[in-house]
Amino acid sequence: MKLTVGRKNPKYIILKSCWTRIACHLFLVALPTMILMNSCATKDIVREWSPSEDHEQKLEKILIMGLVNQVSLRNDVEYEMTDAAHKFGLKATNSMAMFPPELGKPFEDAEKLRLRLQERGFDAIITVAIIDIEAERYVGPEKTYVPLVYYNRFANYYQRTEILVYKPGYFSLKTRYFLETNIYELKAGRLIWSGRSTVFDPQDVERFVPRYSKKLFKELQITGIIAN
Repeated sequence: MKLTVGRKNPKYIILKSCWTRIACHLFLVALPTMILMNSCATKDIVREWSPSEDHEQKLEKILIMGLVNQVSLRNDVEYEMTDAAHKFGLKATNSMAMFPPELGKPFEDAEKLRLRLQERGFDAIITVAIIDIEAERYVGPEKTYVPLVYYNRFANYYQRTEILVYKPGYFSLKTRYFLETNIYELKAGRLIWSGRSTVFDPQDVERFVPRYSKKLFKELQITGIIAN
């Protein structure tokens, strides 16, 4: 068929209109899924809590402390968290670099540790614990997360969590876990932020921790705990 220059073919206009309607329909069908995927990727990985009063100081120098009963796994968790912190411009140190496992348990004297870290210019301790969903502190996704009373001070939290996670055989492939992160400012020794990940299978820990770490520091940046 010969087309006249400068005039549109009616069949072309009809086909174009049909494809436009089909494309719009497909987009509308896919939209809820896209929104759900984006929501899961940006929100569901962290459930957070912070006190009602504002925290004025933005953290710059932090110690990352993994509470894990396997040296290699603790090292991996601390490494991923420290690496993510560096990418957000923080001066971060993993606790295994300062307090190797062969030194025993240097965190038991929490007040002495707090003063020592302050002398070295640290602003806060960030604890990262791998918690069994069977533990009493687990809060289901349908409930609002509020830290337990003893979370308020680093010494109390460390002692209770150390008893839980350092039991022989605690981390196994038979249950599911979540990451629990607390931030304790050193000046007052109080909890200024607490967050939890979604539940994951132990086989997925190596893939899950890096993703959680990036999301964690992004959340801290949004909430003003660390600088933009």
